[in-house]
Amino acid sequence: MSLISSLPLSQSGPWSSTAPQQALELITTFNTDEKDALAQPPNADIAWADVGVHTSVSTGIVKSVHAMPQSAAMQAFTGGGNRKYHTLDAVVKAIKSSARELSYTIPMIYNDLGNGWELKSSAPDGSLIDFVGVSGLGALYVMSGRVEKCAFAADLFYQSLYATTGGLSLTTPKKTTFPQGLSANGIALFSDGTGATGSLGDQHYANPTVDTSGRFKNVWFGFGSFDANFGSSLVKMTVKPNGLFPNITSGARVTDVFGPTSMRDKFFRMMVSDLVMQTTTATGAKDQASAVVSGAAISNPYSYAKTMGITEENFIGTAYGPRRFWILPHLDNHPYAQQNPTADFWINVSAQPGAASWAKLACSSKDWVPTFRMYGPGDARAQSDRMMRWEGDLDGGSEPGDPGRVDMFGSV
Repeated sequence: MSLISSLPLSQSGPWSSTAPQQALELITTFNTDEKDALAQPPNADIAWADVGVHTSVSTGIVKSVHAMPQSAAMQAFTGGGNRKYHTLDAVVKAIKSSARELSYTIPMIYNDLGNGWELKSSAPDGSLIDFVGVSGLGALYVMSGRVEKCAFAADLFYQSLYATTGGLSLTTPKKTTFPQGLSANGIALFSDGTGATGSLGDQHYANPTVDTSGRFKNVWFGFGSFDANFGSSLVKMTVKPNGLFPNITSGARVTDVFGPTSMRDKFFRMMVSDLVMQTTTATGAKDQASAVVSGAAISNPYSYAKTMGITEENFIGTAYGPRRFWILPHLDNHPYAQQNPTADFWINVSAQPGAASWAKLACSSKDWVPTFRMYGPGDARAQSDRMMRWEGDLDGGSEPGDPGRVDMFGSV
């Protein structure tokens, strides 16, 4: 985070020699506080926004570019000037940043009998009391920026959805992917493929630069319950066609699963089930059932999970099993969840290392930390208003990324 001082500079020395001691202590406290906050990983409630997401640093418009050749498949050499040349195309998506701000004020008075300007704190009754400091303000700014990152990422669940299934009729997505095949204006990041050819609700193209490329949809409402069909939902990711090679899949695998708060218990049970299956298989049993029959110790998977320190309170975002599960309160008000309040609802994500991202973000800070400015006792406006001002600014934006890395499911 950048700290920009608006205190006046003395011609004979550094500005710190002319600033009140309270202001100097504020800066020291804030910088130390912020450093500690940045050193900590984001908590599980907001860390999901780092999963399969890429952030570009920008304060205006940034263009996200993917090189996408027409093909990478070899063919027989025939000679005689008969080589077949493919084009090295690229797909581009512009991300526009919008401004955000978070600002605070601290009352100050001029003490003729003391050392000049003094900072005060406001009591609940409106009176001024001795200044109590700003401990924690740096961490608050860091947290605020990270929460805003979640909001920009979650916006794609709402603004880039085309669905006429699941009791929905959402046919005008406000955000779309890069142009794909016959869809010159792109396709909604999440599409059930029920739109007309070339529309915003068409099926996705494995290679967006080739009209004859393999196709797929990534919204599956009416899929059945999570408990019975989660395994089948994983397959939908793995069988998506490859955009560069014929007769093979994209290679995407589900690494993370998102869901609203209503899915917490089901996610926990599935995570425990996956973990126990993985453990029993590793010890020689073919599956959990055979492990129990053969006398293995894992007859109660939840007790076994607790022996490993796994509980419903701490499993979110932790890779105990083959994949991580995340609860997103941002999905609680999703149109599908609102239309089908008792239905299962989840999103599978492939966030493999080096793979394309499902969401493209832009921000004035790579870490989504606001730029901070302090206007203290030496500032003319601060003296006039008798208020020290703390101003935090952040520019951010989001656009759809690779639709082949996400799948949305609903049980009805």
